[in-house]
Amino acid sequence: MIEPTTMISTKAELADRLAAGPSSTPAWLAELRREALDQFRAIGWPNLRQEEWRWTNVAPLTKVAYRIPAPPDLGLPLEEWREQIAPYSLRLRGWRELVFVNGTLIPQLSEWAGPDLRISALSAAVDSQSALIRRHLARGVALAQDGFTALNTAGFQDGAFIHVPAGLQPDRPLHLLFFTPDHPGPVLVQPRNLVVVDAGAKVVLAHSYAGASRQPALTNAVLEMVLGAAAQVELIQLQREAAAAFHVSNTAVQLERQAAFQSLTVNLGGALVRHNLQVRLKQPGGQATLLGLSVQTGRQHVDNHTLLDHASEQCRSSELYKSLLGGRAEGVFKGKILVRSGAQKTDAKQTSRTILLSEDAVMNAQPQLEIYADDVKCTHGSTIGPLDEEQLFYLRCRGISVAAAQRLLTYAFAGDVLNRLRHEGMRQYLETLVRGALKGLSLVEPPVERKPTREEKSTENS
Repeated sequence: MIEPTTMISTKAELADRLAAGPSSTPAWLAELRREALDQFRAIGWPNLRQEEWRWTNVAPLTKVAYRIPAPPDLGLPLEEWREQIAPYSLRLRGWRELVFVNGTLIPQLSEWAGPDLRISALSAAVDSQSALIRRHLARGVALAQDGFTALNTAGFQDGAFIHVPAGLQPDRPLHLLFFTPDHPGPVLVQPRNLVVVDAGAKVVLAHSYAGASRQPALTNAVLEMVLGAAAQVELIQLQREAAAAFHVSNTAVQLERQAAFQSLTVNLGGALVRHNLQVRLKQPGGQATLLGLSVQTGRQHVDNHTLLDHASEQCRSSELYKSLLGGRAEGVFKGKILVRSGAQKTDAKQTSRTILLSEDAVMNAQPQLEIYADDVKCTHGSTIGPLDEEQLFYLRCRGISVAAAQRLLTYAFAGDVLNRLRHEGMRQYLETLVRGALKGLSLVEPPVERKPTREEKSTENS
């Protein structure tokens, strides 16, 4: 772990700080950190020459001199902290909630008590649940995947450990809130989360990232999840970082026999954002549904990379990612469906849809199929374009203004994704947030076609 408040201005300097590490780290974890550090030294930051990063230039965020923020000052009245996180909290909506400030769990702001549900800070669980964590930590994400994954593994500060025992269905959903307050300078926060859901268990989990920092802040997050046989998980990721923030996240999910997984990724903030989501269907009967919605404007850049890895037969997957881009925003979607040899009877579908709401908005989409089995049903497709002119015309003919018609169509476009969310309370909450985000989009007013007068028509006919 890096010394708090230490300035880090180069990759070499960062590696040197990570190499020190805390003396209290267990031997197996210290070895894992050293291995990750070696990987980071070897591969460094991604660049545009790499195929997986050719549409996302991370150079701006790698040139910033970050500090690792110290734990928050709890000498301040808790009411001040509660006031800061209130716009992002779900406690009043009945959710259990773990609040992390600057990457540190704040029990005084959290509430997660529940029968049989095992929840703690990852740093505490490394000792109390050592065998379980050692079995699963860093098993779902490859250290050599990119410099960000290696960096997080080498120097993650803390995060959540969640264990849902077999057959358990918690009475309330769980929310992990990662909040970065305002700082006098750039900061680096690296949460690491591990979720183990045993056979037959069922849980709804949300993890959200928000910030108030006016300085550049880099959140480099990793979440690993393991679903046992017939387990069911609904996972929501909500990203609404501050306008100057950088956000990189890697989520890796593994499904055992007949497990069912649904995810929804919503992007509403941040300056430069990259999400990697990998789902591996390891055993027969697994089902995965991946949903995504990005609402971007200004000069925001959001990159969604997904991998549906069909490693066993008779598995199904469905994927739908949508983007609404205004201003000079840039979007990226690269999704791959991988069907391995022997994964017969695979049924997979992938769809990407984008609406460009200004002439300067840009979208790069690359859906992919990589199939090594012959008895499969796989489809993919992608569309990019402006709002449908016929639909706009239809609404305007019924007395609806241009602005109102655009709002109706953009919300209907976004609502198609949100309506697929199973948890009704979260769906309603996200609908409110998305409505607010849509108001900030810069919309292009289509030209009004003037009908010729009778005199003009007669002149043309003559």
